[in-house]
Amino acid sequence: MWGEIPLGKPFGIELRLHVLFFVTLVLAAISQAWVSAYAVAWAVVLAGPVLLVTIYLHELGHCLASKMVGADVHYILLWPLGGLAFVGHSSSPGRDLFVAVMGPLMHLPQLAVWVAILALSAHVVHYPWHSSLHLPDIRSHFWLAVCVGAAWLNISLMIFNLLLPAYPLDGGRILVDLLLLCRVPVKPAAVVTVALAICVAVLLIVWGFVETAILTIAVGAWMLYTTWELVMCIKNGTIEAHPMFCYEGATSQPRSAAPPRSVAPEVMLPAHQPRSAAV
Repeated sequence: MWGEIPLGKPFGIELRLHVLFFVTLVLAAISQAWVSAYAVAWAVVLAGPVLLVTIYLHELGHCLASKMVGADVHYILLWPLGGLAFVGHSSSPGRDLFVAVMGPLMHLPQLAVWVAILALSAHVVHYPWHSSLHLPDIRSHFWLAVCVGAAWLNISLMIFNLLLPAYPLDGGRILVDLLLLCRVPVKPAAVVTVALAICVAVLLIVWGFVETAILTIAVGAWMLYTTWELVMCIKNGTIEAHPMFCYEGATSQPRSAAPPRSVAPEVMLPAHQPRSAAV
């Protein structure tokens, strides 16, 4: 696909970087340009190598979980709004729930590593630990500021993706899987998913305009765009064919009246839809 740069196959999974990812660096630099050169450097480090590694490990969690449940793994794409893990369709809501959760949970070990590095670094430079979770002066404690920023980046992305029940974020997939596991029929589950996704997307766009956060606006717009696909599936009566709902036994009618149906064939489904560190 246009603009995708191959970065090898770490852990046997192809990794690609989209050239538009560098837009994130430009926006990060602009956001701190009025502060100082040190602030610009700090923002670029966080939005560059730190964010890349953070997103990659998140998507790697999805991919490794997919392999564990027997689904095919195709590749990982890092792009301006975050990351996409292209994996095969899971065979049940329970397995898909496992795949969806493993991405956000990858932020826990990353957070532990950054906090450990922060504690050690603060001890070396005699920076008081009780206040080191707050952003220190970037000019005098640049590395500590990077550690603090990386720690909060992992916290925010984990909360955003795990607890925000909005499609196409991980939280939206988790919501769908839980609804299906609770034997909620497909169409009502899809309607709930669409309603929540639209509300969250609109709030993100409004927040983005208030805070002048371009990436936040872009994430909200992307959520509306992808949610429209679900809206059309519901309208056309094809929601059961959508990868998030096409499990054996899933139906728009109550489960007790549902005839058995086969699982849909292998599809290319992003295990984790775009999200941005700017949100």
